[in-house]
Amino acid sequence: MSANECPPGSANALNAKGWHGFYQTRHSGRFPTEWVVRTLAGGNYPGLKIDKLKYRGARVLDLSCGDGRNLPLLLHLGFEVHATEISAVMIADLEQIAREQDWNVSFKASRNTELLYPTAFFDYVLSCSSFYYMDSNTAWEEVVGELARVVRPGGILVANLPDPDNAVLSGGDALPDGSMIIRNDPFNLRNGLRFMVASSRDDVARLLSPSFVPLGIGHQNDDFYGLKVSAYIFVAQRV
Repeated sequence: MSANECPPGSANALNAKGWHGFYQTRHSGRFPTEWVVRTLAGGNYPGLKIDKLKYRGARVLDLSCGDGRNLPLLLHLGFEVHATEISAVMIADLEQIAREQDWNVSFKASRNTELLYPTAFFDYVLSCSSFYYMDSNTAWEEVVGELARVVRPGGILVANLPDPDNAVLSGGDALPDGSMIIRNDPFNLRNGLRFMVASSRDDVARLLSPSFVPLGIGHQNDDFYGLKVSAYIFVAQRV
């Protein structure tokens, strides 16, 4: 999923009914997101080394998993898979899909600043275009702090942050903390919502500090038939 496709992780910051309808009419076929495949299951990249032998049996959270498209990949890689979405209705849909597909996944309705899991519960967290959604009164430190709480020391965060060129941010209002208010969402679902934005690799490291240290940072810059999708993708370790 791109920064133009994935749902937010905050319960108060979106129209949950709108996202429910979006996924009902726009089936992905459960194909995983390309950058997630490349990061977790891809080749030996110069700027990223991940020990894939540590996946089997490790506990992973798919934060705001959307329609569940990355869940089969996580299961195939051998993880113990947990996943969140922001409403009970979306969770019910996901649980139905999991029964039909025979997925062994534990779901919870949860938001990115209030994850309903014990401290240091996860070995890995995947945030496919989700944890950067923020309520109007949310400080970025709250978002990172809650992620840091549920990831064990030495654990891994795999995530992305949109850059200022992403189409969803076009014409948005920049705020002093580096976040932006969306005004021209191509899917007309997120206008008025707030995204944290990364302007450079150094900015990614700053936004994750002091709880996470980047192990590798990449940059996605795609033009999908006139829709610009650009973001920093990264793997970071819990301090």
